[in-house]
Amino acid sequence: MIYYIIIGLSGIVLSSSLIYFRKHFFVALESTLALSDAVLSNEDELLKQKKLIKALKTMMLSLGIALGLLFLTIVLTCLPVYLYKLIANLTLQDLDLSSIWFILSLSLGSILPFLIKRKKPTEDYTEASILFHKLILNNYNLSKMLFSFDRRFKKEKYIQDKNTFLIVSGLARAGTTSLTDQLFKAGTFSSLDYSNMPLLLAPNLWRKMYNPKKVTLKERKHGDKMLFGFNTIEALEEYFFKVFLNDSFISQHHLEKHDITEEVYNNYIKYQSLIRQDATSTYLSKNNNIILRYESLRSYNKAFKIIFLFRKPEEHAYSLLNQHQRFSEFQNESEFIQTYLNWLGHHEFGKNQKVFKFGEKAPEIPYDKSTLDYWLAIWLNYYSYLIHILDENYLLIEYEDYLNKPKEVLEYIEEEMKMTFDYSNVTPFTNTKQIDTSACDPNLLEATHAIYLKLKERKLKF
Repeated sequence: MIYYIIIGLSGIVLSSSLIYFRKHFFVALESTLALSDAVLSNEDELLKQKKLIKALKTMMLSLGIALGLLFLTIVLTCLPVYLYKLIANLTLQDLDLSSIWFILSLSLGSILPFLIKRKKPTEDYTEASILFHKLILNNYNLSKMLFSFDRRFKKEKYIQDKNTFLIVSGLARAGTTSLTDQLFKAGTFSSLDYSNMPLLLAPNLWRKMYNPKKVTLKERKHGDKMLFGFNTIEALEEYFFKVFLNDSFISQHHLEKHDITEEVYNNYIKYQSLIRQDATSTYLSKNNNIILRYESLRSYNKAFKIIFLFRKPEEHAYSLLNQHQRFSEFQNESEFIQTYLNWLGHHEFGKNQKVFKFGEKAPEIPYDKSTLDYWLAIWLNYYSYLIHILDENYLLIEYEDYLNKPKEVLEYIEEEMKMTFDYSNVTPFTNTKQIDTSACDPNLLEATHAIYLKLKERKLKF
């Protein structure tokens, strides 16, 4: 009986060691896939060679650590049996290593550590899910390969490319999420949603493996009472541009204005066709970074529609400040939240917030991020650029108009898109919030107000 208790103890040691060392095994897996990703690269051979050498070194180190810990796990697992053999003065042949009681004891011991309640997983993501996200989203060349596979997978049922599509954009907290959601419910649109994570560039392949039907809604982390679930559309397309532009427009402190090539544009249209469910549907997306490449995108396509939203600068700045504080706290509690936002190109607020850089010179913002002034300056930087884009093709809508006259706003978009909308979910809303600006820089307030008046002159009238 004592022997089988010892075997059970060995099982406990085995599982406990694997659980304790698991992150090192995960790192080894990540580094191995990162090496494969480097092999798939189509970059300049010299650059590719440097990345391969770096990835190989990282993989060898992490794999060496993992193998060392695996060996240690085996030693620790065998140790109780070895000590029992010495104390009982037995030989290896004297030990039962194959009976049903041996198997049951080892199995029971191995299961017990997994029954112990551990720290609650980050958000709704298990460690396995987080690992899967890292393996896919951190490896851009792998994502490109999956994109090619998805195109081949859908070849027989490929939906014809369509140059007409709709993008909703603006500085974050301008009402873009609400309007995009309202449009999706009203019209015949196709868009990315949370169920597409993490295989964002292979939506059809992933749908064959994972297509949740149960929709459980809960309030998103913004604290704005907006509900989301697996089937809720979200700003996810930016990952496409991150992959195909290899994060070239993302620097340490800025998101930089850039041009896209014709090849990238053509792949973008093909990507939309992968997402569209049928030939009659129209691609819809929310993308707050699209302004960085808007002029370039427009040069390839005069037909697509884009909506830019704006709101009163002090209200907008207050909302940004509030979200910055909220998400900074969330990111202090969970590193994964920041990683998740980085994957999707969301740098609007939080610890990794970045400023839009529209010219050669980076904007100077001499205010602390904890002040309303900083976010007023962010507003001024964004909308000063937007108002001077010499293009009459974009639709400029004020947030207040959308709140007060949502049906009229949707009717206008309906006409522009030549579609038929369902208005059963449309209800107006009145915003009564007043923002105290007494501590703000008066020159900054004057500058934002001047741009705000220009936006109101340029906006659509309802």
